[in-house]
Amino acid sequence: MSEDKIPETMQAVQDRVLLMKHRGFAVSEEQVIGQSVKDGLQAIVNDLLDGEYFTVQLIDQKDFAIVGIAGKQEGRITAKGDSFLSDFKKNPDLLWDYLWDQAEKIIGR
Repeated sequence: MSEDKIPETMQAVQDRVLLMKHRGFAVSEEQVIGQSVKDGLQAIVNDLLDGEYFTVQLIDQKDFAIVGIAGKQEGRITAKGDSFLSDFKKNPDLLWDYLWDQAEKIIGR
């Protein structure tokens, strides 16, 4: 597993947790999933905009805000289930598809 790659599956999350523990960092699957979803959504937004113009901000376990250059909230993405964590654990592929669809609606592409 590449250290630079965002874990997109539960297996990749488990691999990252093991890697981090071997390096002396005590991290949980939940922490890795949370960071992966945030980083993954940021990568999706950057890809749609061809650059780093908007920022993804976690509001709570169920909501992300997409914030524009001027600090204005451009849109909000809400988890389908109880949280992005539970959505990821249930079906990571569906979560990534959902995040792409929602980001495209906000960005307008």
